[in-house]
Amino acid sequence: MSPDATQRPLTPPDPLSPPPPTASKEETSPVLTALHVMSTERAALAHLEHLYQTDARAQQDLARAVDLIAHTVREAGKLVVCGVGKSGKIGRKIEATMNSLGIYSAFLHPTEALHGDLGLVRPNDTMLLISFSGRSPELLCLLPYIPTTVPIIALSSHTEHDSCPLLSLHGPLGMGVLLPAPIHEQEEASLGVSAPTSSTTVALCLGDALAIATARKLHTDPGRGPADVFRSYHPGGAIGAAAAAAGATPSTTPSSGVSTAAFDSPSSSISMPWEEFSNGSSIPPFNLQQPPEHRSITSDMLVPLNQIPTASASSSQTASDVRLLDILLTAIQHPNAKSWVFLSPSELVPPRRIRSLLSRNTDVDLRVSDAVAQDSSQPLAIPRANWFLVAESTSLAELRRLVSTSRDGPDPISVIAVMKDITSPTSCIGVMEAEDLWSE
Repeated sequence: MSPDATQRPLTPPDPLSPPPPTASKEETSPVLTALHVMSTERAALAHLEHLYQTDARAQQDLARAVDLIAHTVREAGKLVVCGVGKSGKIGRKIEATMNSLGIYSAFLHPTEALHGDLGLVRPNDTMLLISFSGRSPELLCLLPYIPTTVPIIALSSHTEHDSCPLLSLHGPLGMGVLLPAPIHEQEEASLGVSAPTSSTTVALCLGDALAIATARKLHTDPGRGPADVFRSYHPGGAIGAAAAAAGATPSTTPSSGVSTAAFDSPSSSISMPWEEFSNGSSIPPFNLQQPPEHRSITSDMLVPLNQIPTASASSSQTASDVRLLDILLTAIQHPNAKSWVFLSPSELVPPRRIRSLLSRNTDVDLRVSDAVAQDSSQPLAIPRANWFLVAESTSLAELRRLVSTSRDGPDPISVIAVMKDITSPTSCIGVMEAEDLWSE
């Protein structure tokens, strides 16, 4: 950021003019409070504008974000917007604005993504991740599962790429773009409460700027500019009535350069599938899998131990100083490990334990030892002595039975280690979580 950006005035003071003589203090104080909020958010927007006027790197990244989104839509991809909490609400509004301008977009909730909605993300998409802190646990947990072909645009308060955890995985690959959205002063200092106010205003403004700039980049055909596309997607309401009065013709064909082709009717000369069946061709037989009682564990269900990294504290070499953020960043930077992390050479942290701990602790700077002490319902790391060792020839049905039976005992099975030789401790092929037995 330019040094001049730090010299901008902070929130303007409360109005100094006395209230009207007929108004009591109780009646005017809410108005003064509201005016103070307005002036605070106005100052935050002025600070954002100054940043993008003076910071060359911010300008370059904004232009690159516009180019990425426009290219994605032209190539029949979409913008996937992702955020949680108030950032998620802002994300939904940005998604709606993008779609109304003919920029194909979809909102993805990061928690739902980890439970199946990740299928929304295709290899030719672009993702916009919104997090003021840039360290939202839900977004960080999602990063290892995003295809490396998908560019990441991070809308965050960070002003330097290297300091934003959201870009820790895709940034080094050249697939990360930072859209800085800082505020001039902390919200608690401005308003006495840390509720998202200035930060969401700034994020919303930057999202609108991104949408309008992308629409102008994308829609360049004569008679199909951003305004024409916008009207074509609003046949109802006051906008639709105004367009109809002006004689505008509704159209839903965006000028994005995406080629489309109409389907032929059954009466065309093209041979359709039902014609092939009517000519006597038989339906090909289904290739059914073996029944569960015969199926064994496959290699794609396992993560080899030599691919699992060990978390280390960024501040010292003492294991007790390891933070939740250290574990998250370790998992993110080693996608082949599928979010498995060693806490020590003999302690393994399964992915579900990481997500469970983060769901109860939003402070990612919390030390792991303190987080575990606050909630001792289940340990974070599973000692090697508690891994359940099975031979690679064990059937899935038998393994499911053993895991189900253990749930009624004092030590339910959580980590399964598949062994090439059950008698040799060094013959481990890989590990899996017990819950994954029912998701294969």
